[in-house]
Amino acid sequence: MNKTEFINELSNKTNYSIEECTKINEIIERNFIISKRSKEKIINNLISELDYTDEEADNIYNISVEIIKKSIKEKLIHPFNGRD
Repeated sequence: MNKTEFINELSNKTNYSIEECTKINEIIERNFIISKRSKEKIINNLISELDYTDEEADNIYNISVEIIKKSIKEKLIHPFNGRD
């Protein structure tokens, strides 16, 4: 999954605009999404930079992780999908 696909998927799942999801993606890209410390940092950045509530930021984080996990799983199951 590339950046554009991630942003579109995030927009579809959160009902936020592409522009807003692009900003969310920038915050996520600045941090390693897997660790607990990064989760707190990403959530705090979403709150401070984009003015989301704690609940919204946590939801965005969880949806993002879900999208990324799904993409990784797909790559593991179909490693050459889309390549000729």
